[in-house]
Amino acid sequence: MDDHKNNMGSFISEMRKARKMTQKELAQALDITDKAVSKWERGLSYPDISLLSRLADLLGVTVSELLGGEKEDSEPAVQEERVEHVLLYADATAERKIRSLKVLFAEAFSLLLVLGIFVCGICDLAVSGSFTWSLISGSSIVLAWFAGYPVIRHGQKGIPFSLAAVSVLLIPFLYVLHLLIPSGGLLLPIGTWMSLIAVPYAWIIYGLFRLCSGRKYLAGAVTAVLYIPMQLLVNYCLSFYIPEPIIDEGDIISMFAAVVTAVVLWRVDAGRR
Repeated sequence: MDDHKNNMGSFISEMRKARKMTQKELAQALDITDKAVSKWERGLSYPDISLLSRLADLLGVTVSELLGGEKEDSEPAVQEERVEHVLLYADATAERKIRSLKVLFAEAFSLLLVLGIFVCGICDLAVSGSFTWSLISGSSIVLAWFAGYPVIRHGQKGIPFSLAAVSVLLIPFLYVLHLLIPSGGLLLPIGTWMSLIAVPYAWIIYGLFRLCSGRKYLAGAVTAVLYIPMQLLVNYCLSFYIPEPIIDEGDIISMFAAVVTAVVLWRVDAGRR
């Protein structure tokens, strides 16, 4: 694909010079900057797909010739190569736009969280004269950024980074809450146990979906089944701090729903296979 980009850039440069146009004149005709034209000709970027028709007209070539990086040849093999270039170009353009949108959303997400920290701090300082509850919201926002930014910026590839960040930061976050919120000394030990259960469960789910990448329904079924021992373990740990039965009516209903969900997903997976 890089060779194709370089071929297109050289072809644009060759046709522009043949038409006795400068980069600036070509850029003005397309309502873009001459730096963009320079990047095309050096093979550093592609023309946007919306510009292809106008660019081809200005250079006196067809869109197919522009994408192929050379004048048309009537041989069938060359025509097939032209089609392949068109498809590759469309894929590359779409991928570039998706990356740009991900960067935009990630930066907007970061900006909103920073703004949230700033607003909470100003309001807290104005009302109470010091930073009190804003420390809680601020630490929560920081954890949310580490958990959300990698996924927004990199999609599925960012999930392990988000999980790693939460795995490392969750217990320190609970310790900060323990210092800031009166809880009778229960928040940190209960939260720690819940974290030691929930974080491995989240990693197991991630591993299941990676391992069964072609069978998402099966991975979902196993996830639903694993919810049952996880719920029992959570209740068992809570029983040391809060006097309540290990299994109550709500737990029975939720575990029954997990079994039903697992069966349905398993049947869907079997049907698809």
